[in-house]
Amino acid sequence: MLKKSAAAVLAVSMVIGIAGCDIFGVRKEMGAVDGVIKEYAKALQTLDEEKLLDLTVFDESDSGYDEIKDCFVFDGNAEYIMDVYEATASTIALNANSNSIRIDGDKASIAFDYSIVNWKPLFEGSSESSADLVKAIKNSNDLKSVKGGLEFKKVDGEWKISEIRYLAELLAFTEVWPNLQNKEWPTMPTEPVVTEVTDPTGEPAMTTAFADSYGKAINAYLELLEKNKTAIKQVEEGYNYNPVGIFDINEDGLPELLFLASDGVAPAYMSTLYVYTYNEYAGEAVKVVEVPNIIYMAADGGYFLLYKTPDRIIVTHAGGSEVKFRYWTEIYNYNWNLIDSYRRDVLTDITDEAETVTIEYYEADHAITEAQYNKVFAEDLANTKVILAKNYTPAPDDVEYPLAGIPSFELKDYESAYAYIKSLKP
Repeated sequence: MLKKSAAAVLAVSMVIGIAGCDIFGVRKEMGAVDGVIKEYAKALQTLDEEKLLDLTVFDESDSGYDEIKDCFVFDGNAEYIMDVYEATASTIALNANSNSIRIDGDKASIAFDYSIVNWKPLFEGSSESSADLVKAIKNSNDLKSVKGGLEFKKVDGEWKISEIRYLAELLAFTEVWPNLQNKEWPTMPTEPVVTEVTDPTGEPAMTTAFADSYGKAINAYLELLEKNKTAIKQVEEGYNYNPVGIFDINEDGLPELLFLASDGVAPAYMSTLYVYTYNEYAGEAVKVVEVPNIIYMAADGGYFLLYKTPDRIIVTHAGGSEVKFRYWTEIYNYNWNLIDSYRRDVLTDITDEAETVTIEYYEADHAITEAQYNKVFAEDLANTKVILAKNYTPAPDDVEYPLAGIPSFELKDYESAYAYIKSLKP
């Protein structure tokens, strides 16, 4: 891929703001500003936040400082795809327009366009691994342009950046999670949570722990996996899809087990999603979610997403035919109570003359408006922290499309999941 360096693309012109200023002096100042621009370009290309801040006049009390810091606030799991972000940043170049550098006393400015690899279709496409995506980024000749510009002040004889325009737009890729099929995000802490119980007199009564319940939960989940092995393996082999996960979904210190299992008929024509949690009072694993026919081998096969906000657990699944495609969504609170359900039907009327699409929206079985429906999802999607399981990435026209930029856990195959869960026993 041909990349233009900042030095190569800066066609210099100037506006002299002080009458009688000697040309040599102005050229010297332009050279100094040009040097800052080159360092700025390098800092962007390496995502060097500290270097970028050093080039500016900002301190922690300035809004410009906060704007730069905001551009470098990555999700806690971003370390798993930093190679993708760094490869994308390495394609940044500064392309000066015909105005180029303008100097006016102790101030200077330059307007330009950035160029950067057209990362969006690469991120949205399906890549086997981050290494494959990095390779695609580096080999891509498809660039896009982003407006940019810098302003400078001369402080104690040194040129410093005083304003950066459109930096957030340029670095927007750092807020998007690429679609990586084989990336395993971290699952859950393996250390049990210990709690101390105090009796009503204020004296320590006993120390319990989730160590006890935790171990019982793991044993219960292993028994469930053994009991449902055939049905789970049918999904794995029939769909070539990993069907088992374990996560502390409702954040109570004990993990939940989720798995996909067929209806028992081989091949796995119909499959159900199950979520089990360990109930300490009952002393057993209890089924809290069951979504029948979440994937199947007819028509459009079935698609699903399981994701969570700080206080809600959401399952969206979809399927149907060319003329009627339906999305169902069930919403649970952290006590596993079903608190809401929504549906949207995409109806397509196909004739020889035209194809007409109508979308109907429902809360439970009551018709609602598109605005009412979208309001619910806009709030939930804005608060979504992680996707716990999925078998597709939403399309740009889907209301769920923001989930394309949310980190997603990877489910495991049966044998790997069984071995992993067994390793969690205290």
